[in-house]
Amino acid sequence: MKCSWVNAFVLEPQSHHEAVALKVSLTYGKSKIELDIPEENLAGKVVPKQVTAKSDVEEELGRALTNPHGPLLTDLAKSKNVCVLVEDHTRNEPHWELISAVVPLLVDANRLQFVITTGSHEVEHPGNLEIVDMIRRAADDTGLGTYDVTINDCHGEDFVNLGETSRGTPLIVNSAAVGHDVYVPLADMKAHYFAGYSNALKDFLPGICAFPTIEANHSMALDPKSTFGRHPFHPDPDRRDNPLADDMREGAEMITKDAKVFTLSVISSGGKLVWADAGHMEPVIAGGIELLDETASFTVKPVSNTVISPGGYPQDISLYHAQRGLELTKNAVKDKGEVLFVAECRDGVAPPEAIENFYSKLKAPLDKVISSISGKYHLYEHKAYKFAELLKRISEVKMYTELDRETVESVHITKVEDPQSVIDEWIAANPKTQILVLDKANKIAVYAD
Repeated sequence: MKCSWVNAFVLEPQSHHEAVALKVSLTYGKSKIELDIPEENLAGKVVPKQVTAKSDVEEELGRALTNPHGPLLTDLAKSKNVCVLVEDHTRNEPHWELISAVVPLLVDANRLQFVITTGSHEVEHPGNLEIVDMIRRAADDTGLGTYDVTINDCHGEDFVNLGETSRGTPLIVNSAAVGHDVYVPLADMKAHYFAGYSNALKDFLPGICAFPTIEANHSMALDPKSTFGRHPFHPDPDRRDNPLADDMREGAEMITKDAKVFTLSVISSGGKLVWADAGHMEPVIAGGIELLDETASFTVKPVSNTVISPGGYPQDISLYHAQRGLELTKNAVKDKGEVLFVAECRDGVAPPEAIENFYSKLKAPLDKVISSISGKYHLYEHKAYKFAELLKRISEVKMYTELDRETVESVHITKVEDPQSVIDEWIAANPKTQILVLDKANKIAVYAD
């Protein structure tokens, strides 16, 4: 089965006696910025294809849950030990709606365990505590009996070693998530620059695993095949080879063993639900991948000048988060081309745990960044590695951001105070230059034509 691909919308130049400047809007933090680009210089603007949002989220989730791939969740859960995996605060999904849709279906379970799947993310974040409160409210509303809630701490001590995957990843898993009869991963899906696609498998690995497991798995991000658009559950057999994602698949199968797995998965756009499906993981994930390829995958003709926005807050909350947009759209810029990167970064360069192996590592000369990471891998270094590869391939990344100049320019990026001046300079240098604008880049995948 082949998935359809959507070409980027390209504005066709028209004949005018005078140049017509078009105002192009991009997301920046919680606001917008506008750039004036002459029509003849605008190659197009790429954003996720508009998909009709579901008017009633509760109704749509109910439809998915009552028409699953496989048995109903109520039947699976009856008199069983059930573990519900809830994605953490970094995931842009309707947490409350997902939790409140699933909890009433678990009232006949023998025992209930909820785990917030942080992976290596911050544990005691206010957003995670809000999710814990959501679980408690849903449980109270439903009249659940005994249940437990755990936030995964990858540096904690209460873990179980389940052996190794075939690729040598030690599978060290939060003990609260081990040994259940039924697993219910709640997941948001989108393009992911090394796991292929964010999906329910990530709730297991890295979601409920210890640091050594996450580090070993993520070391495979340096493999060129570990990239967006490739996943072991992809409907197209030619796009299933992704070592890192396949290691996640194997890890999930080792964790669940003979247990039943029932996922409720969604795709959202602009904070609105556009798709939901439920049941066995493989057909649900494959269906989500197909929709993402139809709505958020683009083939473009590379140009020398691109403007890229990750998609505003929280996608540009830090340089660490915003960089994902560069990776997902890097195919749009030619070798030796230039990028205008529009990312607010109100929380700085990175979460505290990632500063040393991402930001500090990137300060070194680019060849040294690449050579040093090619040896022994440490978690988060894959982001520095991929950033360095891009910076070596193109001429320059110019960044409009709230980060100070020294912070930006210490990692080989040029800070600009006025993004419009970059557009004007590009056109002055080459009046015929074509400029491609990519907004909400953290949620699209761009391929070169």
